Amino acid sequence: MLVVGVVLAAIYYTVFTLVGVSTVVTEILWLVGIAVGLASLRLGFDYDRVRFSSTLSFAAIVAFIYVFVIALTDLEGPSMAVALVFLPFLSATAASAVIGFVKREAPPSAEVAKPGFERRLRALLFELDPIIWVFLVVSVAYLTVFLILPLAYMLRYSFVSEAGWLGNFVSIFRDPSQGFVRSYLLPGDTQPYQLIPMGDTTLINFYFMNYGYGTVLNSLIIATIVTVFATVLGVLVAFVIARFNFPGKDLLRIIAIIPLFVTPFVNAYAIKLLFSDSGPISQLVYLLTGGKFKLMISGMAGVIITQVITFYPIVYLNTYASLINIDPSMEEQAENLGSKGLRLFLDVTMPLALPGIAAGAILVYIFSLEDLGAPIIWRFDKVMSYYIFSNFLTEQAIISPTAAAVGVVMLFFAIMGFLAIRNYVSMRSYAMISRGGRLVSRARKPGLLASLAIYLGVFPLIIFTSLPQISVILLAMKVLQPFGWTFVLYSNPATYLESFRMIAADPQVFNGILNTLKYAATSVAIGVILAVMVGYSVSRVNIRWLTNLLDSVATMPIAIPGLVIALGYWFFFRDLAEVTRLSILNPLDIRAFQLWLVLIISFSVRRLPYVVRSVYAGFQQVHKNLEEAALNLGASRTRVIFGVVFPFILSYVLSGALLGFVYMATEVTTSITLGGLKQDQAPVTFWLYMYTLKATATGIQEAAAIGSLLILIQLIAVMIIILVFKQRYAFIGV
Repeated sequence: MLVVGVVLAAIYYTVFTLVGVSTVVTEILWLVGIAVGLASLRLGFDYDRVRFSSTLSFAAIVAFIYVFVIALTDLEGPSMAVALVFLPFLSATAASAVIGFVKREAPPSAEVAKPGFERRLRALLFELDPIIWVFLVVSVAYLTVFLILPLAYMLRYSFVSEAGWLGNFVSIFRDPSQGFVRSYLLPGDTQPYQLIPMGDTTLINFYFMNYGYGTVLNSLIIATIVTVFATVLGVLVAFVIARFNFPGKDLLRIIAIIPLFVTPFVNAYAIKLLFSDSGPISQLVYLLTGGKFKLMISGMAGVIITQVITFYPIVYLNTYASLINIDPSMEEQAENLGSKGLRLFLDVTMPLALPGIAAGAILVYIFSLEDLGAPIIWRFDKVMSYYIFSNFLTEQAIISPTAAAVGVVMLFFAIMGFLAIRNYVSMRSYAMISRGGRLVSRARKPGLLASLAIYLGVFPLIIFTSLPQISVILLAMKVLQPFGWTFVLYSNPATYLESFRMIAADPQVFNGILNTLKYAATSVAIGVILAVMVGYSVSRVNIRWLTNLLDSVATMPIAIPGLVIALGYWFFFRDLAEVTRLSILNPLDIRAFQLWLVLIISFSVRRLPYVVRSVYAGFQQVHKNLEEAALNLGASRTRVIFGVVFPFILSYVLSGALLGFVYMATEVTTSITLGGLKQDQAPVTFWLYMYTLKATATGIQEAAAIGSLLILIQLIAVMIIILVFKQRYAFIGV
């Protein structure tokens, strides 16, 4: 089939080169490619080989996403030719998957006669006592009203267009003049760098692309590149820490999570300093080339580097958790059969750790799509996140239907990536006879080459990735100067705290800090209540479709970009205010609008998955027999939950609440998009954005001081989670 695909691509590209774009020829070649794929099913196409091969199944997922994007955008030239190469293989794989799903045999238990409807209804009503009904109704109602409905409103307004109900999407995907999708590069992107003479030295300005392929494709290109590099770096660090014992290992573990301490905007500014023409990277290049060259990063390249440095610890934490839970006997048996080194890692270790790797990778992909800090600081506005954000900056505070359509596109690609990776992981089993708690650790002392790689490669790289957060603290203390890469020491110790005194005396920042604490505390309280309801219902109610649905909806916000939720809330509360005539909910009525109410709801929904997973893990640790014993002794369901079960899961609840509080206090996208509508009620991250945007020495230093406070809050939370609650600090898996 690959040969047929290459032939189709060659025919297409020959026609394209000779006569230009031909829609008829393209459509015919697509039909031929699909027909060849379907015909291969009759010729013995082996779908199981694809399904149970990590390489082929991953290739199928990537091919599906690529071909789907090409079909959606109708890109011509080499992009279309590459899609035709994969088309026969993809059509055969997709058809086999659909046929296998339709013809899936029922399990043996399904052959047993099912109980009648009346009996099943009585069993259902018996299991759903009043307190369970309250839990289900309240949690489903809250998530439906404040998650599903806002997304539905955004979807509805994305179809508002004078050109027809699909006008906005046709404009996005099929009109290159709109700047969303282009199949060609503009003249400014003929090469990925610019040479700037500076006397005897030449400055290399590496920007990768200035304009790229349009707003939509640029976002996908950046997210893909960031995901690949962050995954490679995260897996490397996780493997080194999980499989080797060496002096400095604990220090490396600590340094590796430093980039996770969220300091929005100012950490991107610190990375920009690192890669400026006077930064340490440029100085190193200057020394290595004998003073002939300097290096500066800008544009899209800066966004990619910033996101890789910021997000790779997400992959590291999830992968590390998977590696330490692998049954050691699996690797030991492979070694006894002659597998070792890279082959052992690729054939045994990595497939078993794949759920953790995939969990981290998909989170990186989604976070990259919605990231605002890096595009704003590097002044690269040709991405979806910046386009949506720019609509909130208008004086009229009116969001265009086109922005809603872009939000739908972002949501679609985020969920498609999430589901693709999740389904890829679910294609095979990762079950092991035993997990964790092993007596003999797989970690060993590294050899000479491994030691050199660790101390000369991994250690310097991880230390470098922690420099942005360290630089934020140095900027706040005025040791590192905001412009250039220069350091200053002061004789008066009070000078180091001057930026902190300035933000304490600034009424706007101080009010922002108070707002953040109030919003986060209230949102956490709501989140804990919902988490207990959802966690208990999912872990105790034996109605599979209902609990799966509830669990999916409660976890869904992790896969939804914050900008999409901000858009949905704007449309939802505007229309809700018109129906209820409550001006406090109307974002168009700036004087009456109460931003605090919207932000509290937004925080409680966006960060709910972090609290739910922690509380749910607690309920899983408590056996049902304890509840049944209490119920048999006459205790009510309410007393059982809060008098018997709750004391056992209290540490999980507090841990989840603390984790949720941290992520709510450092939330960025909805805070800065909606925060500008009512600045006196905006959280502190909005003022962090405003002070960084000033681009003055004082503004940068005050922003760094705010960032340092956020680092302190997060550090305290992490230490409490690890030392007090004895739980591992990690991100949610897929």
